[in-house]
Amino acid sequence: MKNVISISEARKRLPGIIKSLKASPETVYQITVHNEVVAEIRTPPKIKPGEAAAKLLELSRKVRKSKKGYKIPISENIKEHLYVAEEKN
Repeated sequence: MKNVISISEARKRLPGIIKSLKASPETVYQITVHNEVVAEIRTPPKIKPGEAAAKLLELSRKVRKSKKGYKIPISENIKEHLYVAEEKN
């Protein structure tokens, strides 16, 4: 469920917003400035323990297996391996 609120309202209600996110994690608050959505407040994605480490190990194996002289740019793509992709709404 999405709730659209102004930034001034979000400032006033922040503790209540946090409590409501804890109670219903599927809720999303869209923050507006001059009627334009500029941010969202939502609960973080659930990641299984060790998932990030497993992805890094898999990525390092790919690098070792790559052709000689060609390196996969790990630092440029690290976020896609560490974090869960956000849902596009």
